[in-house]
Amino acid sequence: MAKKETKLSEEAAWKTALRDHPDWRHAWERDELPDETIGENGEPMSPRVHLQIHAVVERQLAADDPKGVVAIAEELGQLGLSRHDVRHEIGRVITEHMWYMTKENCPFDEGRYLAELRAIVESHR
Repeated sequence: MAKKETKLSEEAAWKTALRDHPDWRHAWERDELPDETIGENGEPMSPRVHLQIHAVVERQLAADDPKGVVAIAEELGQLGLSRHDVRHEIGRVITEHMWYMTKENCPFDEGRYLAELRAIVESHR
């Protein structure tokens, strides 16, 4: 039986992203989420952008769109990455593609995107 495609609303994806970041969720609920904070790598980052990327990943995974992203996420999990780290790996590639699409004014390249995700799987083997 084929897997049924599931759509996840933006609101539901945002709630999942907030659930995965309890400190930021509490700040969001108090309307105190900072515009910028220092990330784990010591560089400035936007919690809102970070959460939005998580939400994009959640929507991709819910719909398996592009086709194959769920299989890649499952493989990463089987290789020992936490649920959260899987989302960060996928989100990193999404961010790079968004930057490239904006810089080069070009459309999303699904094949390249999936190939880069597949390379991440291979790097964890």
